[in-house]
Amino acid sequence: MPRSKETFEAMREATRQKIEVAALSLIARKGISVTVDEIAKNAGVSKGLLYNHYPSKEALIGELLSQAVTISGETLRQFAESEGSALSKIKQITSVMCDMFSENNRGIDNFMFMAQVGMSGFLSDKPVYNTPNAPNPLGSLVKIIAIGQHEGFVVSGDPTELAFTYWAAIQGICCYKIMGMSIAANSVMLMRILLKENCL
Repeated sequence: MPRSKETFEAMREATRQKIEVAALSLIARKGISVTVDEIAKNAGVSKGLLYNHYPSKEALIGELLSQAVTISGETLRQFAESEGSALSKIKQITSVMCDMFSENNRGIDNFMFMAQVGMSGFLSDKPVYNTPNAPNPLGSLVKIIAIGQHEGFVVSGDPTELAFTYWAAIQGICCYKIMGMSIAANSVMLMRILLKENCL
């Protein structure tokens, strides 16, 4: 019996997902020097089938980068634009980050993938941040920190430097997790980077 168009599209999407998950995990751990052969092998597909979905490794990396930036950018924008104090937003963001460490390997892979791509100097052929669908997550966090300082909840200091320090701590935990170390993410320790002691 011939396959329906819906069945074919579902199979195609399932293959695409396998390729993306394999590439994300490999690049997060090994950097963008991974080969198409390695990605195809880890995805359980042929090299030719991978090229049916992506014309090049660079195109695959560009798509993964767009997805990762959209997820992180939109998540932080939603927090920044939501109702409530900066204190509650920082606590919620930290809770989401800590949940990622315990439940979501793809979240860790996204963080490390973005770090690997950033360190490699990879240039996407389309804008990455500050587009309607992908606001800069760091910029959203900086806004929350600045408001928190005005409200009296956040420690003094340059909001951008504080945001970088907070983000770097999260990336550091991701590094240790990917190396297989059983480090636990402590939400209070993370929040100490941003919040005054009496607000923890």
